[in-house]
Amino acid sequence: MGSQARPTTRSADFGLTVRAAGDQLRPDAKSAYNTINEKKRLHLKLEKRPQHETKKHHDIINPVSLIGVISENELRKLLKVKSQTAWCSRVRVGGLLLLIDYLLRNIRDGAVSISADLARSYLSKLRNSCAAGGIKEPLPLLCEIGILELVRPAVHAHVCASAVYRFAEKYKNQRLQLRVPLTPKLASKLASATQRLEARLNRRHPYRQKLLRDLSEISFALEARPLIAAGMRTNRRDVLRAVVDSIDLREHFVQITTSVSNCPRELQPHLLLNEKPLAFCDICGAHWNFLPKLLADRLRHVSKEPNRQKYIADGWREHDRLTVLLSDGDFYLAWCEAGADDNEREKKKEILNILIHGKNGRAQKNPLYQRLTSEFPITLAIVEDIKRQDHRNLSIQLQRLTADAISAALLELQSKGIAAIPLVDALICKRGYHAVVSEAIGKQIFLRTAVCASVGGIRYSPLTEIEEQALAFDETAASDDTMTYDEWEALRAVKCVTALKLLRRRSPSS
Repeated sequence: MGSQARPTTRSADFGLTVRAAGDQLRPDAKSAYNTINEKKRLHLKLEKRPQHETKKHHDIINPVSLIGVISENELRKLLKVKSQTAWCSRVRVGGLLLLIDYLLRNIRDGAVSISADLARSYLSKLRNSCAAGGIKEPLPLLCEIGILELVRPAVHAHVCASAVYRFAEKYKNQRLQLRVPLTPKLASKLASATQRLEARLNRRHPYRQKLLRDLSEISFALEARPLIAAGMRTNRRDVLRAVVDSIDLREHFVQITTSVSNCPRELQPHLLLNEKPLAFCDICGAHWNFLPKLLADRLRHVSKEPNRQKYIADGWREHDRLTVLLSDGDFYLAWCEAGADDNEREKKKEILNILIHGKNGRAQKNPLYQRLTSEFPITLAIVEDIKRQDHRNLSIQLQRLTADAISAALLELQSKGIAAIPLVDALICKRGYHAVVSEAIGKQIFLRTAVCASVGGIRYSPLTEIEEQALAFDETAASDDTMTYDEWEALRAVKCVTALKLLRRRSPSS
């Protein structure tokens, strides 16, 4: 057989062959061949794409103008000198420059207040595996390498305040115009830092988003305007201006407190919610209500130690007496003379709160404090122990406990569709919801302390009406002919269950 030329398999010849074959087909079949031809040409174009072209993509690096105190190269060298090599990558150095730019743009009177959450919006903290014993957070890192100095640490109590920083002496007056190339990730962090911070805060505080909407409905009554004008001429005009601006401009913030928490006392009765008057559901003796919890926590801790049975028994008896005192009547009025009026009660309230939060040495010299110590020696010894290193430790702890109870009550009320706004150790709401809101706060205090606290003039009780009647039933009294034996047994059973319900308040799980 004679040799014949083999059909070529090259791509170009294959394409020509397909086109030639397609031209000889019927019109109805030609479209199908054209479709196949287009698909094969596309496939061939993809195969011919160069595989080893340059990896540099300059179009994804966007130089941005920033204000700084140190250049990018100098910052990287400084990090290496301070043995913080985990922060030396391009992304992390760029994030630090973004953070410094934010600090410079928001500095006031030589200092700037910024939270760790806000700093993480520009630069994430290091993972444990990356830190390797080094610094994980960006703000402490800038302090470590000598760019920032800590003026005041953050306060995480009922009054929540971010840490305050200032630039070190070397960088205090230095300002540099920088052109920093940012990767798309850093550029997106710069653009969405505020939104990501809001999302993080909403996850941490589930009530926050609804609370911001409710705050936008707060306004002043017309009667408040003359008082505001008079207040602007006093020494507190800066605080007053901040409160008025936040309400009038509807620019509010929510941490543990809100932008209306500093509202002056004389203006509070003139606040409106949805143009309706407000009710104030405040806790009577807020900080004192949490002393039984401090005592119970200490007793449970001591119970793990040997030979402390007498101390623990005396402590629980004192716990019960303190709980009854706080749950029955007015705590401040109990320390007044017989026939005391409101003025004496207010004076006793002021003195007692000063004594419990003041320094130990000064409080121990006061006769009223000595009387209080004689009644509750174990409780006051625990209080003094907490204040021994720093007398502010007790205030921070009690404020934290109060804030937790208020936050839990607020979340419960929001689930019921009730608008309420925190105001220090109280919740403000429409007058129609006064009883519901007061009961919600009292319930949260009871769950934490076993104290039936008075909130907004309403004392919370965990018992139903039937349980209260059963608890008051006297089994030893003369028999009542109208009550059958079965009814007597049923009432006695309810009384036993109610007594157990009250005793469980002191259990470790409560």
